[in-house]
Amino acid sequence: MKTSFSILAAFFCIGDLTILSNSLFLENKILSQPHTIATYLVFLSFILLYFGLQFPTFFRNFPRLVVICSFVLGMGIMLLFVDLGLLNEIYPNTSLILLKYYYNTYYVLAFLAFAYLIIAKLRYNFPAIQKFMEYIYFTSFVTCIFFGSLCFFPNVIPLTTKYFLHFFLFLNLLFLSCFIVFLFHYSFTENYLTHPFSVIFERSTKIFEDQVLATRSHSRLIKEKLWSLYDSRNWRKIMDSFWFQILVDETLDNALEHGGKREDDIITVHVFESRKYIDVYVIDSGKGFNPRLVPSPIESDRKLVTGGRGIHILKKLFVVRWNFLGNEVSIRVDKTKSNDWKSVT
Repeated sequence: MKTSFSILAAFFCIGDLTILSNSLFLENKILSQPHTIATYLVFLSFILLYFGLQFPTFFRNFPRLVVICSFVLGMGIMLLFVDLGLLNEIYPNTSLILLKYYYNTYYVLAFLAFAYLIIAKLRYNFPAIQKFMEYIYFTSFVTCIFFGSLCFFPNVIPLTTKYFLHFFLFLNLLFLSCFIVFLFHYSFTENYLTHPFSVIFERSTKIFEDQVLATRSHSRLIKEKLWSLYDSRNWRKIMDSFWFQILVDETLDNALEHGGKREDDIITVHVFESRKYIDVYVIDSGKGFNPRLVPSPIESDRKLVTGGRGIHILKKLFVVRWNFLGNEVSIRVDKTKSNDWKSVT
């Protein structure tokens, strides 16, 4: 999922930089060829639809999503073939109609299909982000109004007079606005996975990576590997085995409980180490949860409940964060505070 987000962002950046460099250095040579930009936008729609199918995972129980995407992809391919046949400029008016109406119609259908993919997957399969999706709907609505106003007043941004760039401009505005909402809803809170800018200079090294089926036997196997890592890295000087046991058991047992409902569910573990920190990441295949809604076990009505104390203990000892879906937990161990996790003898 992180990789797909990065590829999507890189695709937007490449397009923006291309248009910017074309305007500054090439005297709009690319923009003077609307067929080139239109072809790029069609391929961008292909990237969006593929991203939507794979985000955050590919759901086999939604066959209609594949059918809709296949239909839109077929439309885009046929549109490119028809446009290719008209490049000889024998029928210039037909080519203009194709650019001005058919391409724009395809862009709208592609965006609606992409929006349906994201809504169908996130809204009905990840209840932990219901509130976030409400903010996204509102942001999308505001972006549509803002974009519509730009189209009615093209002199505000002269680039919008190029009708074949409307779709690209709209996607940029929507991407930026949704990203800002994402930052404020997740990154600037203590419960969600985020690191300060100093993480760039930590020079963390991946020292462990493993992926197993979400079963008890495989969970025990990966625990044994983590204990071997504990001994080989001499972490006994940093923390007592009692606290490492809590760290390993709580993260993996929670992943097994919440992400091991299906036969093909997997658990992934990554461990990074730098001079100052040890970072343990555990990812499961579950629907996740909202860490803000987890009740504290010290509340009066929770004292008789047997479960739910492990994460609370971890948060008291380490820096605990989740990704925005709630199916990836990060445990950060500050090695400079090693006295907090040593047994008193």
